[in-house]
Amino acid sequence: MKVLLLNPAWETARAGARRYKRAWPPLDLLTSAALLRQTGHEPSLIDSRAAPTPTGVVRAAADRADLVLLQSSPIDRWQCPNLNWDILSRQASSLPPKKLVVAGAHGTVKPELILGATRAAALIRGEPERPLTALAMAEGDPRGIAGLSYPDSGRVVHEPDQDPVGLEELPPPAYDLIDPNDYAYELLGPRLALLETSRGCPFNCAFCLKAMYGPGVRTKSLNRVLAEVEGVVGGWGASSVYFIDLEFTLSRERIMDLCRGLIELNLDFKWCCQTRTDTVDYELLARMKEAGCALIHFGIETATSRLLETVRKKTTLDRARAAVDWCRGLGIETACFFLFGLPGETRADRRAAAALARQLDPTFASFHVAAPYPGTDLGGPAGEGEPFPACLADEHDLDELAREARRAFISFYLRPGYVRARLGEGTWPERLKRLRLFWEFVR
Repeated sequence: MKVLLLNPAWETARAGARRYKRAWPPLDLLTSAALLRQTGHEPSLIDSRAAPTPTGVVRAAADRADLVLLQSSPIDRWQCPNLNWDILSRQASSLPPKKLVVAGAHGTVKPELILGATRAAALIRGEPERPLTALAMAEGDPRGIAGLSYPDSGRVVHEPDQDPVGLEELPPPAYDLIDPNDYAYELLGPRLALLETSRGCPFNCAFCLKAMYGPGVRTKSLNRVLAEVEGVVGGWGASSVYFIDLEFTLSRERIMDLCRGLIELNLDFKWCCQTRTDTVDYELLARMKEAGCALIHFGIETATSRLLETVRKKTTLDRARAAVDWCRGLGIETACFFLFGLPGETRADRRAAAALARQLDPTFASFHVAAPYPGTDLGGPAGEGEPFPACLADEHDLDELAREARRAFISFYLRPGYVRARLGEGTWPERLKRLRLFWEFVR
């Protein structure tokens, strides 16, 4: 079958509910495409997030395809998808409903809602790769395929949940379907590739949506990871790589071994990851730096131990200070993330978080409103009411949270010493990209 994979553009939501629309490779779609090829099908991909595509061009490609997958949240947004879900219905309105399949976090937690909004013939709950391939093998017939939901005679049928796919079962992502020049990360560099060494997370933070990942943690062999690095850097032409694992340094020895392998490859690229402050130490970070790590994302979340306990973050502010200090000493840039609007949070707590960000002085800091995603402990069961609320509305006011997040951004980034330091870094095009990112969050 001819299968068209669509990664749509996503409009910016109102202040406070904004999710930045980065042009990052849709890794799960590229892996889906590779699996489709492996089973004899013909995939194609349109990534409107990276290269805006006229509706007529998308419709013409959909008309030529036998099956069309519309993805609401590629893998970099699995745990924090966009909140303006109703855009999906507009995206789907130009597509032929009888061959339309939708996938992503929105449909995984609200399948009936998303099926109704898109008029799709089927919906994939959870990871897209294996159900999509099974659907293509069945020539579009969803019956009996684990992980699918679909309308039938006025009701919605939910097939049993799929088992998490073994990452070693998946072929290397089909990066040949996209142009490296379309992808970049303003905090890391151009020609960006996304790779994963694992899926899942053993922690149970109250705010994180893990419905797309399933239970437990699955890993790829290090030989497989190194081969994929060689493929995207040596073959595709990536100059930067983001290892998109939820918690990259869960296994200290595994990452030490991976770094040894990266050092032996001796490829010219830099990379980043996201992880917890309590799963790193100086020796590990030093090895990561030697292997090309240029940036680490840390979720700090809040400045109060009380709130860390409330959301079950299970780390300490002392570990946060140590991790950021170690990175600074080693020359690894850091991006620290804070959430506003947690349960029981006060205005003083938010101001303390902004002050902590200035005290930690990471390379970058980000302040966002905590979204109570359905299916998380913060959001509760996926019941009635606003499907994807922007904040805990019974406790906080979204506009006030957005104003305080904006003030926190300004108080961090407009410090004279910070401005002087950043103006001396990188090329002018790189500085302008970072300035646009700052403007995106304070406007």
